[in-house]
Amino acid sequence: MVQFLGKAGAAGELIHMVTLDKTGKKSFGICIVRGEVKDSPNTKTTGIFIKGIVPDSPAHLCGRLKVGDRILSLNGKDVRHSTEQAVIDLIKDADFKIDLEIQTFDKSEEQAKTDPRSNGYMQAKNKFNQDQVPVNTMGMGQSMGQGQGQGQGQGQGQGMGMNRQPTMQKRNQTFTASMRNKHAASNYADEDDEDTRDMTGRIRTEAGYEIDRASAGNCKLNKQEKERDKEQEDEFGYTMAKINKRYNMMKDLRRIEVQRPASKPLGIALAGHKDRQKMACFVAGVDTNGTFASVDFKAGDEIVEVNGNVLKNRCHLNASAIFKNVEGEKLVLITSRRKPNDEGMCVKPIKKFPTSSDETKFIFDQYPKARSVQVRKEGFLGIMVIYGKHVEVGNGIFISDLREGSNAEAAGVKVGDMLLSINQDVTLESNYDEATGLIKRAEGVVTMILLTLKSEDSIRAEKEAEDKKKEEAKKEAEKPQEPATAEIKPNKKILIEVKVEKKPLGVIVAGGKNNHVKTGCVITHIYPEGALAADNRLKIFDHITDVNGKPVHVANMTTLKVHQLFHVTYERTVNFTVFRADPPELDKFNDMSGTIRDIVQGQCPEIDSKLQRGDIITKFNGDALEGLTFQVCYALFKGANGKISMEVTRPKPTLRTEAPK
Repeated sequence: MVQFLGKAGAAGELIHMVTLDKTGKKSFGICIVRGEVKDSPNTKTTGIFIKGIVPDSPAHLCGRLKVGDRILSLNGKDVRHSTEQAVIDLIKDADFKIDLEIQTFDKSEEQAKTDPRSNGYMQAKNKFNQDQVPVNTMGMGQSMGQGQGQGQGQGQGQGMGMNRQPTMQKRNQTFTASMRNKHAASNYADEDDEDTRDMTGRIRTEAGYEIDRASAGNCKLNKQEKERDKEQEDEFGYTMAKINKRYNMMKDLRRIEVQRPASKPLGIALAGHKDRQKMACFVAGVDTNGTFASVDFKAGDEIVEVNGNVLKNRCHLNASAIFKNVEGEKLVLITSRRKPNDEGMCVKPIKKFPTSSDETKFIFDQYPKARSVQVRKEGFLGIMVIYGKHVEVGNGIFISDLREGSNAEAAGVKVGDMLLSINQDVTLESNYDEATGLIKRAEGVVTMILLTLKSEDSIRAEKEAEDKKKEEAKKEAEKPQEPATAEIKPNKKILIEVKVEKKPLGVIVAGGKNNHVKTGCVITHIYPEGALAADNRLKIFDHITDVNGKPVHVANMTTLKVHQLFHVTYERTVNFTVFRADPPELDKFNDMSGTIRDIVQGQCPEIDSKLQRGDIITKFNGDALEGLTFQVCYALFKGANGKISMEVTRPKPTLRTEAPK
């Protein structure tokens, strides 16, 4: 505890409000300490005092704060009897703005120049570098800024039970920020009493392990604490003395060490703080078959560190990723044991854990060509990976290199393979650090799921080959075909040659100027005994645009002349230009005016003028005729009496030939 020496009979006190806004700044810029001011030989005032002010910070720029000012309240909460850590937590939780109620002790201008409570960080620092300044014995206190800020600054103080010193020599050392018992003050502060180091980022321990700067493994002990700490530091720099000093406001601190098998799950469930405004990582449950079942680890414990990674004041959702990415099989955790009635964890303890399941099975459903490869790790796997992007699968982890003669090469791992999982850890959405962490931790026989992908060059070559094939097919389609074997393709005029050898064509067509079909000549029926049926290329509703090179101008030809084109006898072959519409060009209508008066064998009934030769009757009195034999259709017509109704389908081709002008 630091004690600020106050002059008896001071002129007075001033209480005022100050608002600090750190928008755009890293911290508010105040360093605090719990101490006391001796108002007179018989009275003193205790509380939270401003120990230092960081230059160019909101606290310095406001011009209304001095070193030595007492903080009465923070954001409306009385802090006169609060601990330093409690006030620090309030500052951390205050976001970007804090309202301070400040008690300033009125001094003369001369006193202000020599008093450590004078305004500004630099004034306080310069004061302690002067020679021949009468002071009492120094005591040191903990200083802390909001977030990452830590400041320097010392208070002129009175040691408890210590001899008065006449002078303080000129000195300019740095000190460790530490909680100090008032009976533990020495005549002069040790050189490591106040820690002004930057606690952001990461460093390496003497054993070569990377840890957070804010980790207990990087906590600085003063000379007396070092003498009392007989414990040897582990690879992460931990000793219980450093842990207790770093987390001195937490209860029942423990150091837990476990060995993590490569393929065995941790078997713990994590939860956050009940108050959503606070960040914490609690143990929600411990699987009796998991890695932590054999150690002193139970539901309700708060995890503050693992392997030098600080989890305190961090979201519990980040913890699983941190656990997964720590290197090696050894896990060293720092935990705080809470009492059963302590509030904190947002859920009730979990007692049942699901049975273990293989989370990699879905990979083979998503990537049917994936394969499982087992590689024995003998110091190394023999692979190098890279995070990249592939045109087939997108972003992922890929094998970038193989060690010659390694087990991975012998197992068939290939450069360019996509790494989908390591053991039971899926790497589909992993980044580079996560994937390399899994590879380093894997031991023994390692099971990897890999997907061999085509190289960029082969994909490009395949695409070029496919484009070339399409181009050739297009040219082939545009190339004139041999009429004797030409295939009739939809929506394109094709010239075909049909062998007839004086055989009837065996076809019925519709078209002619005195016909309902005036825009083209269309096949409506093909007899199975004719030459066109034997050729087997023409179909019903094919449009014939010319015969033997002569256009069929149906608008200028009678129906009889159109029919004669298909009823003459051709010597050997006949050429047709054919257009097959897709979909077929048809016209459907219903006729209800036909009347059957009598059916006489060898005669035709009287038919309404709407019907013509070549029309296709698809329904008769509501009954579909499609697929019925001629005999059945004949029986339907013969048995009909009175009014009848028919659904008629008739070709309706687009005009594709023009008459000569």
